[in-house]
Amino acid sequence: MAEILVREAAGSEDVAAVRRLMQAYGEHLAVNPAGAASICLEGYERELEGLPGGYAVLLLALVDGEPAGCVALRSLKQAEPACEMKRLWVDGRFRGLRLGRLLVEEAIGWAERTGFGAMYLDTVPTAMPEANRLYEAMGFVRVERYNENPVADLAFFRREIRD
Repeated sequence: MAEILVREAAGSEDVAAVRRLMQAYGEHLAVNPAGAASICLEGYERELEGLPGGYAVLLLALVDGEPAGCVALRSLKQAEPACEMKRLWVDGRFRGLRLGRLLVEEAIGWAERTGFGAMYLDTVPTAMPEANRLYEAMGFVRVERYNENPVADLAFFRREIRD
């Protein structure tokens, strides 16, 4: 059985691993038949070069010590203490191990420990239908647009972190 670990990215090696995973995520969006997702990647190379940049935390999933998935969280400037989940990605070689769910669970746990009351995300539903099903299964509900992302066909989700 594979040894699976999800942890905060710490140090330059972990950040480099997250960068590689996020590059694969960007490549997936760029060639995805959904099309509209490519606009999400404006300035993406700059974002990757500057990691961790504006993210409050980068979470890294490892399978038998090999980088397998990642997710990033950043604070949102809103009336409520809220954060946004970005760049959830699992390398195709590691799909089927429930890493996406584990990364989202860890992200929610981190947000709760940090004092956030809600978590938001935006996604292109046609680009990653499996992710959308995961979000709904994890208690995220669709909401109105909360940001200024220029992509027209986005879906917006929110999840309460604490009661």
